Amino acid sequence: MKQLLLVTFIFLFCHFSLLGNEVRDTLIILNTTDIHGTILPYDYIQDEPQERGLTKIFSRIKHYRERYDNVILVDSGDLLQGTPYAYFYNHIDTTGIHPIIQTMNYMKYDAFAVGNHDIEVGYDSYVKARAQSDFPWLSANAEMEDGTTFFDPYTIVETSGIKIGILGLTTPGIPTMLDESFYPGITWMDMIESAHKYAPELKKNSDVLVGIFHAGYDTEEDKYKEELFGLPVANASGLVADNVPGFDVVFGGHSHRIRPADTTYIYSDSTLKMISGARAYGLGVAQIILEKQNGNWKVIEKKGWFEPAHEFHEDQELCALNSPYHQEVIDYFRTPIALNKNPITTEKARFEDNAIPQMINQIQMKQTGADISFSPVFSTSLVIPANTIRIQDVYAIYPYENTLKMIEMTGQNILDYLEYCANYFVIEDATLKTNPEIAGYNYDMAEGISYEIDVRETPGNRIKNVIFLKDSSPLNPNKVYTVALNSYRANGGGGHLKAVGIDEPAILYSSEKDLRTIIIEYLKNLEVFEVHAGGNWYIVK
Repeated sequence: MKQLLLVTFIFLFCHFSLLGNEVRDTLIILNTTDIHGTILPYDYIQDEPQERGLTKIFSRIKHYRERYDNVILVDSGDLLQGTPYAYFYNHIDTTGIHPIIQTMNYMKYDAFAVGNHDIEVGYDSYVKARAQSDFPWLSANAEMEDGTTFFDPYTIVETSGIKIGILGLTTPGIPTMLDESFYPGITWMDMIESAHKYAPELKKNSDVLVGIFHAGYDTEEDKYKEELFGLPVANASGLVADNVPGFDVVFGGHSHRIRPADTTYIYSDSTLKMISGARAYGLGVAQIILEKQNGNWKVIEKKGWFEPAHEFHEDQELCALNSPYHQEVIDYFRTPIALNKNPITTEKARFEDNAIPQMINQIQMKQTGADISFSPVFSTSLVIPANTIRIQDVYAIYPYENTLKMIEMTGQNILDYLEYCANYFVIEDATLKTNPEIAGYNYDMAEGISYEIDVRETPGNRIKNVIFLKDSSPLNPNKVYTVALNSYRANGGGGHLKAVGIDEPAILYSSEKDLRTIIIEYLKNLEVFEVHAGGNWYIVK
């Protein structure tokens, strides 16, 4: 009898143990962000291979799909712009399906959050790309006048009976980067308010709640967009995660950072807060363990980590899919356009007048007929040899798809603008350095005037001896001048115009072509490029 009872006990123990194992399951959520058209492991500007790209990441995604039954794949935005590969199929060869969308479809993405650079490709381009996508484009805060959203606010994905609610949000700082023609009828609402609007109901209908947000975690970054323009917090992913109940994991974007860093694991009893770098540098992984309790799935454990792409091999099938497009892009970007007679470097371009920003400013003035022009230099590591200039060199000089604008500014506006830019410089231990709180691309240099930056003076009193070169007269604070600058700056990017008292600049000229195309056409007509820095500005220290 005792033996019978013992056998029965063992049987029941094993039976219920097995049942316990059966009601647990694992969900893997894979994330990419800020791909910026980096499909193949190739740098089209340097014309050489690189250790990143979706073709490498996809091999790792396939590994997870082979190992686990429940795997979903999401992206946090800025997909369609940022590489020559993306540009070519956004604007030059626009027939057929976009190869980037074709790649995402092939990889079987489950959802995509809209980023600002996806909007910047232009309304027609992103509407077409969205229509070609087998996955939903999400942005719960892209609100129309009637309260609906232009993009889907969320989606629900189901795998093995587990329902995963996915909410998408986009940085509301877009109005400082792009004018309304890029997003007609859309108001970019506060991320926290939009999350509060949709998350509770989505959570009720889901076992796991995931946020894919095209915004960073550092609320201090781009804070000028709040302070100068009255916009909602631009990088509010952390605020949503901390203040809107129910999220199991939030994947941020936009800031190009990695979280957690150094491939370490993070565990959380609250919301996992992650971000997966940029330009297909790697893959974010969240592992969610669920247990069925009273007929419902409950999250009992979660952890997240980041895996760098250089550890992965390329997926040959995805490479083959993109190979014809890749070769077409290489052939185009190797096209010669002019002969450069003198080697050029931008190493010291932010500390002394330089041929590259001078060339950009001169082209902007020629194209618009403006009195004065402002432009930054985007890289201080460019080296352009005395040789043939190719299209890829122009992309190295000007990496963004800005267009060209001309506005009106008073002489006082211009003086204040120069002072605002001069905040880029600081003196520490009698040494001239750059302000770590100001991005280099927000330091503009001018053409059409000569001036001095006396860094010995206190900020706000550094600009001296400003001469309007057209008539060699001192810049008149009360006179109105025409000024050329890129669309990012004209729309408020960097806060320059708002800081000098211009809320809505009068746009006198707006180019249909992007600045890179304008530069390429200028160099083609020039045939031989020979420019020297004119020395119209210098730093007094």
